[in-house]
Amino acid sequence: MREATTLGITHANSVAYSAALTGAALYASAARGRVWMRDRDRAALLHRLTTNNIVRLKSGQGTDTVLCTPIGRIIDLLSVYALDDALLLVTSPGRGAALASHLRRNIFFKDQVQLEDATATLGQLTLYGPQAVALLDPLGLPAAALAAHGIAMTTWHAEPLYVARAPAIGVTGVWLIAPPAPLAELGATLHDAGAYPLDAATHEVLRVEAGLGAYGHELTPAYIPLETGLWHAVSFTKGCYVGQEIIARMQSRGRLAKQLQGLRFTEPPALASAGQAPLAQLEADGKEAGDLTSIVASPRYGLIGLAYVRKAHAAQGTRLTVAGGEAEVVDLPFKA
Repeated sequence: MREATTLGITHANSVAYSAALTGAALYASAARGRVWMRDRDRAALLHRLTTNNIVRLKSGQGTDTVLCTPIGRIIDLLSVYALDDALLLVTSPGRGAALASHLRRNIFFKDQVQLEDATATLGQLTLYGPQAVALLDPLGLPAAALAAHGIAMTTWHAEPLYVARAPAIGVTGVWLIAPPAPLAELGATLHDAGAYPLDAATHEVLRVEAGLGAYGHELTPAYIPLETGLWHAVSFTKGCYVGQEIIARMQSRGRLAKQLQGLRFTEPPALASAGQAPLAQLEADGKEAGDLTSIVASPRYGLIGLAYVRKAHAAQGTRLTVAGGEAEVVDLPFKA
């Protein structure tokens, strides 16, 4: 393999990477947006605007759901948690204010919904790794009992603390959401207990290994949730929602134009930029075959990427060219 260009290729910190896979690693997630929805019609509003069944959620439960355009294109992937008197929405990084504004514009005159962008008033940490729950248990924090997408409210230093199961990046993830000051104290306590700081670059490598989309890369208005593999975030029985007609038609006809797949590079691409996706075009026999959206150097799997691959070329083992490099299509998540 010829030497790879470093432009646009993210590398992991070996110590942080090992901690996330074998111990516990603490990631600062404050850039994610956090939005409260309150009052009688909070669930009904989100139910009619997003892809999943929100009105079925009981207190302590959660789910992923996608906010779409009228033609079924992705606006953002949300994690939604139900509490006794509110829904807590966690958005992609930098998307809290935009989401709150979008929801506010879609409140009908008879709706009883109160919205609050809590991105500044609540901080957020993520504890990853097989030892994450073991670090939280001695602190009296209720992570062990949480089901997938579950949430529990407790306190830390007399302030409210929300402990929630986070979307996994190949390892167990727990979100810790609280006002910034007590959350910083909790972070220091976890660090002293053995949680290693997880940097953004290493988090990105783990994300790509797990095959999870990120805003500005795989999650953009260029794509539809089913193409992104977000089947778990879509209900096909709930009835109407914004973008439902297009998504239901694609599901019933089985006609996805492209799908998110992994790429394992045998020759690195010569990337022209390190900005938002697409990073480069895929080609098969000289013809356009899709788009490269993320690329990282994985300690376990080598140079790998995420790409939207046209259906005709999406089978595992298909060979593609990417900006002068060569890659093989693999199914997600990446495996040894």
